[in-house]
This record gives sequence, structure tokens and C-alpha cells, in this order.
Amino acid sequence: MVTALSLLNAPFLTPKPLTQLKTLPSAKPNSPFFFPSSFPSFPNLQQHRFNGQPPIAASLKEKVGCFKKTLSDFTSLNYWVVRDYYRLVDSVNALEPEIQRLSDEQLAAKTSEFKKRLTQGEAVSDIQAEAFAVVREAAKRKLGMRHFDVQIIGGAVLHDGSIAEMKTGEGKTLVSTLAAYLNALTGDGVHVVTVNDYLAQRDAEWMGRVHRFLGLSVGLIQKGMTAEERRINYQCDITYTNNSELGFDYLRDNLAGNNGQLVMRWPKPFHFAIVDEVDSVLIDEGRNPLLISGEASKDDARYPVAAKVAELLMRGLHYNIELKDNSVELTEEGIALAELALETNDLWDENDPWARFVMNALKAKEFYRRDVQYIVRNGKALIINELTGRVEEKRRWSEGIHQAVEAKEGLKIQADSVVVAQITYQSLFKLYPKLSGMTGTAKTEEKEFLKMFQMPVIEVPTNLPNIRKDLPIQAFATARGKWEYVSQEVEYMFRQGRPVLVGTTSVENSEYLSDLLQERNIPHSVLNARPKYAAREAEIIAQAGRKYAITISTNMAGRGTDIILGGNPKMLAREIIEDSLLSFLTKEAPSIEVTDMAISKKVFSKVKVGPSSMALLAKAALMAKFVGKSEGKSWTHEEAKSIILESVEMSQLKPLKELQKLIDEQSEMYPLGPSIAITYLSVLKDCEVHCTKEGSEVKRLGGLHVIGTSLHESRRIDNQLRGRAGRQGDPGSTRFMVSLQDEMFQKFNFDTEWAVKLISKITNDEDIPIEGDAIVKQLLALQINAEKYFFNIRKSLVEFDEVLEVQRKHVYDLRQLILTGDDESCSQHIFQYMQAVVDEIVFGNADPLKHPRYWSLSKLLKEFINIAGKLLDDSFAMISEEDLFQSLKQLHESNSVDVDNFHLPNLPKPPDGFRGIRRKNSSLKRWLAICSDDSTKNGRYRPTTNLLRKYLGDFLIASYLNIVQESGYDDAYIKEIETILLLPHTCHPRSCLFPPLFAANFLLIRIQRAVLVKTLDCFWRDHLVNMNRLSSAVNVRSFGHRNPLEEYKIDGCRFFISMLSATRRLTVESLLHYWSSPLESQELFFS
Repeated sequence: MVTALSLLNAPFLTPKPLTQLKTLPSAKPNSPFFFPSSFPSFPNLQQHRFNGQPPIAASLKEKVGCFKKTLSDFTSLNYWVVRDYYRLVDSVNALEPEIQRLSDEQLAAKTSEFKKRLTQGEAVSDIQAEAFAVVREAAKRKLGMRHFDVQIIGGAVLHDGSIAEMKTGEGKTLVSTLAAYLNALTGDGVHVVTVNDYLAQRDAEWMGRVHRFLGLSVGLIQKGMTAEERRINYQCDITYTNNSELGFDYLRDNLAGNNGQLVMRWPKPFHFAIVDEVDSVLIDEGRNPLLISGEASKDDARYPVAAKVAELLMRGLHYNIELKDNSVELTEEGIALAELALETNDLWDENDPWARFVMNALKAKEFYRRDVQYIVRNGKALIINELTGRVEEKRRWSEGIHQAVEAKEGLKIQADSVVVAQITYQSLFKLYPKLSGMTGTAKTEEKEFLKMFQMPVIEVPTNLPNIRKDLPIQAFATARGKWEYVSQEVEYMFRQGRPVLVGTTSVENSEYLSDLLQERNIPHSVLNARPKYAAREAEIIAQAGRKYAITISTNMAGRGTDIILGGNPKMLAREIIEDSLLSFLTKEAPSIEVTDMAISKKVFSKVKVGPSSMALLAKAALMAKFVGKSEGKSWTHEEAKSIILESVEMSQLKPLKELQKLIDEQSEMYPLGPSIAITYLSVLKDCEVHCTKEGSEVKRLGGLHVIGTSLHESRRIDNQLRGRAGRQGDPGSTRFMVSLQDEMFQKFNFDTEWAVKLISKITNDEDIPIEGDAIVKQLLALQINAEKYFFNIRKSLVEFDEVLEVQRKHVYDLRQLILTGDDESCSQHIFQYMQAVVDEIVFGNADPLKHPRYWSLSKLLKEFINIAGKLLDDSFAMISEEDLFQSLKQLHESNSVDVDNFHLPNLPKPPDGFRGIRRKNSSLKRWLAICSDDSTKNGRYRPTTNLLRKYLGDFLIASYLNIVQESGYDDAYIKEIETILLLPHTCHPRSCLFPPLFAANFLLIRIQRAVLVKTLDCFWRDHLVNMNRLSSAVNVRSFGHRNPLEEYKIDGCRFFISMLSATRRLTVESLLHYWSSPLESQELFFS
């Protein structure tokens, strides 16, 4: 039953009359923390009750709900799967006393023992329990963290190639060490994939201590690394990276010009991956393929003109939009006005195309909003990741959208681009033979994971019961009412002292709420994509669980940092160190606005630093001052912070005795680093005491309160925000407040009139919320419809990409075989290409079902001679159509042929190019392949056709080998050609023994590889453009009652076959042309 919240439980005093929603003020606070200069006395707020039901009814309802939940848990498949994993837990626990007795050296030696047992035939599963016990003990010794039993279950889930759903704060990072270590023992490499560089670096340094202690190498891939650094890190046993770096490294490797540019573990770069926040990577990012672009045509001048035209056009009159899929459709009036403004007769004229630019300008106008989808910084439009709220500086929208946004904002237009390589995350991670993932929210998307990746989702139990209270959703008719109630609820919680996290969907909304809280004189911090806020993200999150902390964040999903009640002692200790020492290390002011710490002390309780810590701080400050003066060092603010950070990391890596030893050894050299490290450890103890005490106070008050200001397009994203409260058995509560004017309702054209009418019947005030089971069911139904819509989009994208995936795999496998294969395999590729080109010529002009008299022999000869160019001698060039016909006729009438020395009767014999056993075997294998070719029609003249294929193929290949062997180029010429081909010179010891012969072979292989790769890349790039155009074009065919996917498959297959044929022909023509006239052909390699 829907009830008026104000009538039943009166959460607040009657709200003050609300003024009209006003624009954001131009003057913003200078830091992410806003604190008023003074704190006026707060008005007495009425006691806020979250549940309007009588206590007895509420208690009964809660008990019935708990009983239903227990029953459903017991009858679920997940319950029995987890129960089965407890057998492994018992085995690990039984081994723990034995493992604890081992010394550090004996514990580390277990890795070598495990590897030896695997080489002797044992399976990974045979050593799983013992390996997990070893990792548990290593983590306890190196990190001071022991895996709980439920974390052992999580590790087993990952090892089995499933998704472990673990609630926020349950230690997913520690869980990954179990499966990573076990699977790294095979030596094939393990990738631990996170969502950003910060988390990858943190986990590699933090969890890497366990792996390094046990004798495994740990690598880290970060943005800005050189190819050599990446190659070294990918060769490690366990490599930490983020999803985008991994994808782009794979694409770049498949654009490499030679094997010296490859960075991954080829020929098998993928073995086992653990994907952190797997739902974010495979589902949320699944709609955005990874693209590597090259510069395309120069159409920069058209974008500003189109932007001006878009300003003239009016929505509803000149064009219509569809928010759901960001599409625009011009009306007849809009087309006429656009053509008039652009002085063109046809927007879709191929010679003067304006349609694409106008449509993109309209999309930029309607769908791409400043401070929502992007921000403008330093004259550039930078994309805001809608899932994390972070700015992605290296990312650009494709298909001209980014240029249209730049034109709308009046920025410099960067060059248009064309796709040279692309892959979706779904296709990328399907390359792993074994894939696993972990996240806090995946169960709602289990069907999708099973369908697309065959990965079940296993809910891992929490170590402590979850006591978080998820309060009913409140729905408002207007956005004004919603924001007013949000600010009232924040004020009420602030008066209690409870920390509050408010999740908003955009920079714009976060700053609007910040203005409302400023009016109420509520101190708060803002975390969004703006540089002044984003730069202090770690500090803001460290404070977000403290008493009186109010945090407004654009999106907490994927932040990777838990909010600890009472504050994060490590971050607080670091802040104290920085506040005490930075002024002695540098005179430079910080490059970003900093918080007025004097005001913040009025809100947060001050950390009581003990006498010993104060003495160490004074000593470190004095040492910092002397180091700066005696050595004449002048550090920048960032360098000084870096010195402190390195010292803090030193304190975590080295024991206290070793730090004290370093201070004693360097006593005459001012041991600043070790001194700061010891000071940090002392201050950390004080902070831990303070945070524990304050955390207990916050728990008594009810823990962290999370407010969601809008429903997302997926229940999973909402659950991620809810999961910020109630970590590790802590108390907490969540509340979602939604408005019927929210973007989601408009985007999907959901009918909300029923709710508005309902509100008007209950109360005359549209700003009063409604809540109850009925409203929750309706909103969840709307969310499920949105989930289904986006699932269908991802499903369609995957289905279309599966067509390209098969083609991509063929091309990339071929490319890697060319680059990493031996010289013989490269030559065999060329011979196969030559035979394939000959086959195409023969099949195009000869029919095995018909007599040779009806074959197009004249055309066949002409095409063959055109392919070979000057390579064929004059004797072959003089062959007429009649000569070839008589030879084929005689061949057909003969009873036997000598395959080893075969040639057509009365026609020139092929040159003696097949010298040596290997080349004779190669010729024989080609003949066997021709005979077993199923693509040839079965007819009376099939043997004659096959023999013609062999003769022409032998003649072409033998002529090619002959002219290469006769060239006899010297080393100087080889070096010159290598410079042209941009290939590294390799000095081979045999080159001095047989200079002419080796030089020719050496040059042959280098040129063959270069031409193969260059031609393949050229046609593959064009093929990607054609396939992208095809994917858009086939949708129109649905009007003709044809399946777009089937049409895409058919035409895509036809395009691909045509591309491979063109690649083979151009490769053969280029090589033959080069060796016929090498000095005239060098421009081939510059184009």
C-alpha cells in the first residue's frame, strides 16, 4: 500500500518554502572541502524515523523476512556449491599447523617443490590445498593478514574459472593472491586485471610482497611505459595491469612491424586472468570497443560550420531525437533548412557530404553535455567515465563525435581518425583459456555471464553477518523536492554526527547539491572529475568514514578504496607527516587548492599524537631542514610529497630493526628517508588508536549512511553504491531518493503519469515523497526493462563482433606466424600465396565440367602474364591460346604423367628452382594439396585442371626462386634495403662464409616478411572500415523483413574472402615486381 511519508511518519519538520531552482553560483569553494567561516546554531530538527510502521508490526515483518531469506538461501544452488567448497577449507586448515612450523626459507622453497611436482605429472588440483595454505601463511608473515575461511572459498572460486561475488570490504584483493599463485606455478603467466593504473600499482606493490617472498616474479604495466619495460613485465609470473592497457597492448602487438616490437608472451600471450570489478569491465565497458585510430581525411573545417547549422535547427520541428539510443532523425523541414544554410542541393551528396557532420553536430548538441559527459580543460574536451566519475584524457569518441563536441565548445578541432585496429572487451577476454573475476555485484547479471563467457557467479558468504539497513526508496514528483529532501536528510545525519555519502550521477548535480548544503552551512567534501577535487581523492575517501564527514561523489563504483568507519589510519598518519614536514622540504606552494586545515579541525576530532611521535616529528623536521640547507637542495612541492611517499612505502617494506640500522649507518649523512619511515610508524599507532575509538562512536550512531539521488540503468550499479555502507559487519543504512524528472525516466520514455496522479491524490504538495512496496515494485520493473534493453545492445554487439572475431583471429594468427615463425615458414606462406593466386586465375577461366576448347584460355594467359610481370622469360610470353589448348588436349589424352618433372607438353619447362630436398618436398606437398582440394568441381576434366594449376604454380614459384638465387646481392645492399624497410639489421655468422648466396636468402626473407605484413595491414584496415559501414547499413534491411545479423554474416564473409584474395594477389605482384626490377620498386616500401 502506498502511503504519504509525511502523513505517516513525519520525517522532518514541515520544510521551508522552496525558492525556484536557481543556477549554480559562479563563485565556487576553492577546495573539495567546504567549511563555513562560522557554524551558527542549527535549528532543532524533529526526530527522524525511517520506518513509519508500529514497532510490533515492524518487528514481525522483519522476522518473517529473515525466515524467508534463510529458507531461500538453504534451497538455492549457491548454498550447496559453497558448502562443497568447505571441504577444501577443512583441508587448508588441517595443513596450517604444519605450514606454520616452516622457516621463511622453507616456506619460500615450497614454490620450487610445487613446480617440480607439476613437471612430474601432478595436476594443479592435487596441490591446491597445500598451495593455499602456503599463501595464507606467507600473507600472515609479510602483510600481517590471514585469509579467512570465506576468502579461501573465494580463491577456490577464482581458480575454478568462476566469478566470486564478495561484498565490499571482504578482502577481494587478498583473495586474488590464492588463485594467482596457484596458476602461476605452471610458468605460463597470470594476469591480474584491475580497472585503473592506481589499483594495479597498489596491488602489485601490496600483494606482490607475498608472491615475491614465495619466489615468483611480479610485473606491473602502467601508462607511459616503454615497449622494453612492458616486455619485461609481461614475462613475469604474475602481471598486474588495467583492462585498457592490456587491450591496447594486444592490438599494438598486432600492428607491430617485426617481432622485436612485440611485448606480450607470443605465441601464447593469454593463459589465466583474474578480472577485478569484472562486471564493470565486461558489462559496463562492454558497449565501448577498444579502438586504435590513424589519421584520416582532413575535414576539420566542416565541423564548426555544422555546429552553427545545428544551432539553427529546433528540436521537434527540424529534427527528432531518441534518448534511449542517442539517435537523431531530421525532418523534411530540417533537411530543407540545413541544405539552404549549407548552400547544397543534397546533404548526402557523395562529392560534397554534409549529412554526417550535421547529424554529429546535433548529437553533440543534444546528448553530450558539459560537466556530465565531458569537461573542458586546457582547451580540450575530456571524457568523463560515467561509471567511475574519472576523466579519461587519452580516450576520444569515434566517428566524428569528439570533433563535433570540440566544434560546439569552440575548441581546436583535432584530426579526424580512421580505425586501424579494434576489439571489444568481450572478445579480448574470450582469448583466455581460463578466465575468472571478482566483484561485489554480479548476481543480477549471472545469466549474461553464463551465456557469453560460461562463467557462473558464486556468492561467497561474508565473514561477519551483514547488518546494513536498506531503507525504502522515496519517489518525488519533481527534482526540486528531491534535492530539498536530500539536503534535509544530510543535515539531520550531520546533526547526529553520522558520516554520509551522497552518490550523484554528474558533476553538475554534485555541485548543485554542494550549493544547497552551503546554504545550510553544512561542511562537506566534493569528489568529482574536476581537477581540484580529483587530485585529493585519496584524502577525501580517507576522511569519508569519520564522524561528521559529509561526502558528495559523482560515482563511487570502481573506486577500489573502502570507507573505514572512524577514518583510514594510514592516510591520516601520512597527512600528519606531510603537514609537519612539507614546509621544511619545500618552499613551493602546492599546485592545487588545499583545504583550510584550521577550519576542518572544528568538524573532525583532532588526532592525539603521543610524546614519542611528537619527538620523532620534530627530529625529522629538523633533519629535513638541515638536508635542504647543507646539500643546497630545493625540491618542488610534488618532489617533496614523493620523498614522503617513498619513506612511507619503506616503512611497510622493511622491519623496524632494519630501519633503525639504516639510521645508525647513515647518521653522518642525515638519513632522512629512514627517519621519516620510523616517524610514520609511530604516528600510525596513534592514528590507529584514534580511528578505532572514533569508529566505535560512529558504529553506535548507526554507521555510514548512503544516499542515492537517482536510480541507475542497472540494479547492480545501485547495489555497488549501497555496498559502501555496512562493510565487514559494520552497521550502516542506505536510502535512494528518485524524482520522476530524473534522466532515466526521460531516456526510456517511461510512463510516470500514474505516479504524478497518485501523488496529487495523496497530497497537494508535489515535493512530498511517497514510498512503499508498490512504488518499489514499479521502479524495479522500470529498472529491469532498462537492463533488458542494454543487455540486448550488448548481445547484439557481441553477436556482430563474433563475425569480426573469427576474421580478426585468422588475420592476427597469420600475422604472428609471419613475425615469429622461422624463415622456412615465411617462404612457405609466399609459395602458398602464389599457388592460391594461380588457382584463382585457373578457376576463373577453366571449368572442369567442360572441354578445354570452351575455357577462356586467352584471358587465363593474359592474367597470368600480368601477375608475373617481367619475371617470365620471352619463351613463355610467346605462348598462344592455341598452343595452350593443344597442350591441354594432349595432356588429357595421355595415360600417365611424371609429377616430379612435370610440365605441359610442347610448353616451356619451369626453371630448375626446386633444388634440394626441402623444396622438392614443398612442391610435392602442394601437388597433394591440389589433388585433395574439395573446392574444385568434380568433372571429366578435373585432372587436367589440377595439372594446369600445378604447372603454372611451379613455373611461377620456380622463376621467383631462380631470380632470387641469381641476384647475389652483397651485405651493403642488404643494409640499404633494411633501412628502407625500417627493419632491424641482424648480423648472422654465416654471412661471411657464403656472402652472395646468404645475402640473397637473407634479403629474401626480410622483404617477404615486410611485404606480407604491410599488405595484410593495409587490406585489414580497409576491411575494418567496410565492416563498420556494413554494421550500420544492414539495419535498414530489417524493413525488408531480413535479419540484419544474418545479412551482416553473409556480406561480412564475402568481404573477408575478397580481402584475403586481394591481399594474396597484391603480395605476389609486389614481390615479383620487386625482384624483376629491384631498383625501380623501392617506392613500394615507402607508400
